[in-house]
Amino acid sequence: MHRRSLIHLLLLFLGILPVCLSPVLAESHSAEKSPSAPIRVCTVISGHIHPALCRAANGDLLAVYNENGGGGEELLLSRSTDGGLHWSTSKPIPTIKDCSIYPGSLTTLKNGEIVLHWSCYRVEGDLRWRVPQFCTSKDHGITWSPVTEIPLAHLTNYTCLRHPILELDADRWVCPFYDRTVIYHRKTNSVFPFGDGRNHGMVPLVQTANGTFISGAPQASSPVPVGKPEQMVYGLRSSDQGQSWQALNNLPYFGVAGYDLTVLKNGTLVLTSILYGVGRDDEWAFELTLSHDAGKTWDKTNPVIIYNPGRPIKGRGWPRTIQIDEHTLGTLFFDLDPKQDGGPGVFFVRTPLAAFQK
Repeated sequence: MHRRSLIHLLLLFLGILPVCLSPVLAESHSAEKSPSAPIRVCTVISGHIHPALCRAANGDLLAVYNENGGGGEELLLSRSTDGGLHWSTSKPIPTIKDCSIYPGSLTTLKNGEIVLHWSCYRVEGDLRWRVPQFCTSKDHGITWSPVTEIPLAHLTNYTCLRHPILELDADRWVCPFYDRTVIYHRKTNSVFPFGDGRNHGMVPLVQTANGTFISGAPQASSPVPVGKPEQMVYGLRSSDQGQSWQALNNLPYFGVAGYDLTVLKNGTLVLTSILYGVGRDDEWAFELTLSHDAGKTWDKTNPVIIYNPGRPIKGRGWPRTIQIDEHTLGTLFFDLDPKQDGGPGVFFVRTPLAAFQK
């Protein structure tokens, strides 16, 4: 609690300050239970901005994005050292060369190393495909390793991912590409099938504290690139390392930009979802919902809307959520509406966990 609030509490306790004269305390208490106003991280132009977000081992927050999507030539990184309240001037990731970029994701591994993924567009005549690549940082995003290309066969225009990798151990990462879900073995630079071999699609894959896998797959097996929906499952759950899956039947409509899943340190699962317009595909708001039983049920009586501009969100937003500290979540997204104050931009919202209380 702020020092000013503590002083007011003490004065109230001593009877020096009447209860009716404590509006500052009431306002402060209310603010601690509400999401912050959107904080502008940077100004962008248009296209596949698609920001990625992670918390480094030293507590810094890193945001990586395209300034001008649809094949931007560089990924820009902005850093916050105060929990997302302020952000540094963006700088390009220097190791990315000769690449028309489709943005990917950021992942902080258990040892503190950060993995940045993206895909490079390739065109040859009528053929189009994307090449998945990554680089890593061992100093909280200050310097980056040379680029590594993931050795996948039969690349397509849908060989790309937008969610963090799932770290099974130091050498094995589950990569949820749009056209396949595979395990990348870092030590041997090779690729293996994941679990029962099904394609989950470009969806979040997380592991809970008790080892359960949760997949954001809306269908039992994702068609590529798109197709008529078949067996709808609205999320999948596995307790045997992905060898078998059970339908959750409780995740919302996936949409174009999908949703995000985040596992908190206390085991709580956070769903970052998009609220759509009735009868149309426009995104109108972003909402956070908690699960305290590893995704079996969701507290739908106490969701928190973190962004609602009162109009369609331009560019689809692609919100990503991480845990800042024991009391606060942070969500990164973009909005390309040219009429908003400052124009198109990437934004960050801080949400206290107290906001989910009744």
